[in-house]
Amino acid sequence: MPSIESNQSPNPDEEFETALMEVERSLLKLKERYKEVEQAQKQKLNLEERLNTVSPQDTAEVQKINEELQQLTITLESNLLTEDDVKTLLWEGIRQGLLGEVFWQIIRFGGLGIILGWLLKTWAG
Repeated sequence: MPSIESNQSPNPDEEFETALMEVERSLLKLKERYKEVEQAQKQKLNLEERLNTVSPQDTAEVQKINEELQQLTITLESNLLTEDDVKTLLWEGIRQGLLGEVFWQIIRFGGLGIILGWLLKTWAG
């Protein structure tokens, strides 16, 4: 007789190691993004200082600094979450929320309503 163990989930130690490696990768990504944000903040401060020291008559330089500041502001607004992180969080939330409990409540109570309607129609008709 074939053993049932082959159909069971992997060893808990292997699952833990896999999860740990995933957490480490996520931590490295987060550290990299944090460094990017720190560098952008420093660069923004430098540009703001430079903007204060440039004479208002030098419109080309002022415009260039303002464009760079605007680009840095966009970079900083994204903060620590990249676009991929936001997409992942959104889809996981939808999958867990909508396909989890809410979906089954809709099926349960919708089915119950159909059955009650059928019973009432049969009883009244």
